[in-house]
Amino acid sequence: MLTKYVLASDPEKIEVRFNVTLAPCFERVPKNYGVSIGNSAYVITSEHSNLLQPLRFGMIPFYASEPMNLSSARAEGDKNLRNDPEYNGSRAIFLKPEFRKPIQSLRCLVIADAWYGWTECHKPYLFFLQNKNRPFAMAGIYDLWKNPETGELVSGFAVITTVANEQMRSVGVKRMPVILSRSGERQWIKSSVHLSDILRLLLPHPSEDLNGYLLSELANIPGFNDPTMLNPVGERLKPEPRPLFTTKGYHSPHKAKGNSGVAWFETDK
Repeated sequence: MLTKYVLASDPEKIEVRFNVTLAPCFERVPKNYGVSIGNSAYVITSEHSNLLQPLRFGMIPFYASEPMNLSSARAEGDKNLRNDPEYNGSRAIFLKPEFRKPIQSLRCLVIADAWYGWTECHKPYLFFLQNKNRPFAMAGIYDLWKNPETGELVSGFAVITTVANEQMRSVGVKRMPVILSRSGERQWIKSSVHLSDILRLLLPHPSEDLNGYLLSELANIPGFNDPTMLNPVGERLKPEPRPLFTTKGYHSPHKAKGNSGVAWFETDK
């Protein structure tokens, strides 16, 4: 599952990165260091591929009689329930009733800067792409639900997950979001692309492009939203150049052994 991620990039940066515009009718979404179910977050939909818009994290299928709050959708559907990394069978997400329509025609790019993963022992990790490759796009689907009691319309999205890559599995995390390449982004929100080509995109992101580190218990507090929750406990999974700005102030750029104690996100910028 994917139940929490980071979206702290300014809308202006997202607009440039994805060549979209935040329409005046949409309010700016505040920085969120722990986007969780019920929060608004930026997406780019297949219906409005030139617009950046906020939707609710947590998809409710159009036919539901009550809220379901689906945060993620398994690419394999009901197959590969053991999360076998060697699985090469069908990406059977399209067989699930709640995802059948969205995967065909209601796809979206979920904009993110990093994401959280948990081990079976509930230890939280933060994962991100190396070389300041952010924001990036996770593969998402969305749906429009009408509350049968109030008539309220709710647009919500879910993130598609796949088996974790080797880097994440090395610390005991078994699932990861599908992270799209730039060419994959264009395919994902193009309505004319055949479903078979869409399903080929639902693969783990390469380990060599990814890094991460263990977090404190702050990451487990529901609703907590503060950059301190991104502070690492121990070393990064692999060394990286230290960022110029961190939550602890200025640092000159140099190689560090794992960057122990250095928070990942440049909150001072």
